[in-house]
Amino acid sequence: MTTTALEPTAAARRRRAWAMVRDLVSLTKPKVTSLLLAFGLVSAAVADPEVGAARLATFALLGYLAAGGAAALNHVFDRDLDARMDRTRARPVASGRVGVPEAVAFAALLLAGAIGGAAVALGVAVAAWMAAGAATYAGLYTLVLKRRTRHNIVIGGLAGSCGVLAGWSVADPGLAPGAWLLALLVFLWTPPHFWGLAIARDRDYRAAGVPMLPQVLGLAPTARAMLGYAVAMLLTSLLLAPVAGLGPVYLVGAAASGAAFVALCWATWRRPTVRRALWTFKLSGAYLATLLLAMVADLAA
Repeated sequence: MTTTALEPTAAARRRRAWAMVRDLVSLTKPKVTSLLLAFGLVSAAVADPEVGAARLATFALLGYLAAGGAAALNHVFDRDLDARMDRTRARPVASGRVGVPEAVAFAALLLAGAIGGAAVALGVAVAAWMAAGAATYAGLYTLVLKRRTRHNIVIGGLAGSCGVLAGWSVADPGLAPGAWLLALLVFLWTPPHFWGLAIARDRDYRAAGVPMLPQVLGLAPTARAMLGYAVAMLLTSLLLAPVAGLGPVYLVGAAASGAAFVALCWATWRRPTVRRALWTFKLSGAYLATLLLAMVADLAA
């Protein structure tokens, strides 16, 4: 057989290998995992601005692997729901591109390596909060709450809070009051973020039979609840400044971005539409990122 004849086969193998890599990466839900991991990293820096770069880098790697492993299990457990929704039916496990045994093995490898590595390199407290976050997301939220109650994402938001507490524990395993306020910020952010998506993707969630708040109570009550969470998040973000020792740079950023998000939720409540809810979903991520940037800028000032 000539070299020329082998080239298409070799190229096809390379394409299949890269496609598998892309699918495995997508199992970790990179966007939301990276955003919450960033909050954990900033949490460590707020706890102790002198925390070492090596510890932060180690946490960044292991924290991503832990959250990614939990996300991969979510793909496995929700594969039937994902297959019924336009937004998710092309996901690797739901579409059949990645088999269940392979996805479970991948998730187990990530979780074991991340939690075991954290216990050795960063301490038992960090590892424990990582494990708690993974168990809350893949177990409590995905297996227990998601299909049974409209409060699913409210309680499930504790998974992101655990990541924040893991980050704080990198610098201070004792968890000062500021740690709990940072965790509360993520907890309060989660419902309006996902309810905005659930309103925009109403047909998907109804087809899958997931009892999100908009599908159970409707658009107007959900918009009112989103406004309540936005106000609570603004107040919590302002209280964080004196409790965690953050200064005026953070305070200005938190006040401005929080007021803008409250105004958006207010507009959605006053005239609830799918378009406004979708913008709430999209800009909620920007709001959380702005809070992070404000903290980083304040620490650097």
